[in-house]
Parts: sequence; structure tokens; C-alpha cells
Amino acid sequence: MDEYDDSTPSPLRTALTVLLIVLVPLALGIFLAGRLLPRPQVGIVRLSYDIGSLSTYEIAEQLRVARENPAIQAVVVIINSPGGSAAFSEELFLDVLDTRRDLPVVASIDLLAASGAYYMAAAANEIYAKPTSAVGSVGVIATLPGDGYIEEDLLTTGPYKAFGGTRDGTVRQIERAKFAFLDAVQTGRGDRLAIDLATLSRAEVYTGVQALEFGLVDGLASTEEALRRAAELAGVRDFEAVELYPLTFDTDFIPLAEVAYRPQPIDEARLWAAPHALAPGLYYRYVPPGAAR
Repeated sequence: MDEYDDSTPSPLRTALTVLLIVLVPLALGIFLAGRLLPRPQVGIVRLSYDIGSLSTYEIAEQLRVARENPAIQAVVVIINSPGGSAAFSEELFLDVLDTRRDLPVVASIDLLAASGAYYMAAAANEIYAKPTSAVGSVGVIATLPGDGYIEEDLLTTGPYKAFGGTRDGTVRQIERAKFAFLDAVQTGRGDRLAIDLATLSRAEVYTGVQALEFGLVDGLASTEEALRRAAELAGVRDFEAVELYPLTFDTDFIPLAEVAYRPQPIDEARLWAAPHALAPGLYYRYVPPGAAR
């Protein structure tokens, strides 16, 4: 009778060996991948204070970076603004529309999203506010050259060269801008809008609770909840929130910039202040009571 040769592996031992060879590297790979591969990101863009040329440029560039960066799956725009230039507000509206063709955009209103700031927000997939956020002021203001605007020795080639037109003409421009604003809100909000345009054109400012009732926002939520909602719209669960400003403007020192960059607290006195020394033109801007000239 042959003696048992314990050098011959049993079928069970062979199966266990194969499992260890296959499963251990696989498990290790999955473990390391979860830590080495970058998590999906939700980019944060901040609109703070008045809308002008600089803020529009900065936000447009951040949205461009969001569209071009494959790691960024959604964008949240945090708004604390009374609005500003009509033309630049329209530019931001179009930039957000362009961005939402590629990835979800959620607007999160902190203290104030009035006039041009709400114009921009209307382009987002969804808008969220706090219960007492100030929302609305859907309307237009215009400033005209005063008597001292023209130097005495200025020569012009036409009666309206220095002023751009008559005051009646400016009133017509204001009306056209108002209807463009209303059309943008209706386009952005669609069937969710629950307030008639005639009432909306009165340019009232509503609380977040009222704005929800009128369909101007989709819900009452914190910024963190807005971030989670943006990720949900993108089909992402485990995500990282990243500030897009340092990623856009400090590209040579991204690791340091991400650590060093800290958004500044909102100066409420500045946020709610009346506009000063506005150049002649059209504005989608909230004007505090008693500040109109």
C-alpha cells in the first residue's frame, strides 16, 4: 500500500490558494483605489456684493473651469448680492445656462439675491434659500447724465451723441429691459413659477418662505443641503466640495491655494448699502427704501 504523500496539495488547499491569489490583490486594489483616486467634486462659486465687470469675469472663468474639469460633477453658486449692471447680470445668466448644459447648477441664496443676482439664479437647475433670505426685486433702474455731465467745451456730431438719446427713449429702454428680465425668470423657472408676471414686475422683495410659495425658489435649505442636492442631481453620493476661485486663479500653487483660501464673511452693511455714483446706464439692482434719488 502506497504511503500518503503530503506534498501533494489537496483540492481544498488548491482552491484556497487560488482564492488568496485572486482576492487579496483585488481587495487591496479596491481599498487603495478608494483612497488614491480623486472623489467626484462639487464646485463652489460665490457671487458677493454688486455685479460688475470684475465679478462677472471671475464667475465666468470659474464656470468655465467647472465645465472643463472632469472631476467637477456639479456647481453650487452661493449668492449674497443686490444685483448690479444690467448687461453683466445678463451675461451671468447666459454663463449659468451654458454651464447647466454640461453639469447641474444649483443656486444657494444666503442673505440676499435681488434683481440682477436673482436674474443669474433663475438660470440654475434649482434654487434654494433660507427662510428669511431676501429674494426678488425683479425690475430695472436707470441713471441719466445730469446737467454737469457734459464739459462746456465738448463738441458733438449729433444732438444725442453725449447722452445716447432722450429721456423718453431711456424709459423705453427700461421697459424693454424689464420684459427681458421677466422673460428670463419665466424661462428659468418654467411651470414652477406660481406668481403672475404683472405682480412680479412690481419688483417687491420677498422672504425665502414667500419666494417658495411663489415658485421663485425650489426649497428652503442650508448651503450644505444645496451641495448635497447638486451632487444628487449629478448622480453622485460620495463627493468633495471645492472652492473654484483658487482652482481658477491660483493654478501655479493649487495645493497651497486650496489650504490658504478662506472666503471672507459677508459685510452686511456693504451688502445692503445704497448704490453710490452709478455711471449712466441700466441696472438690475436692489435699491434700499429711501435711497432712490
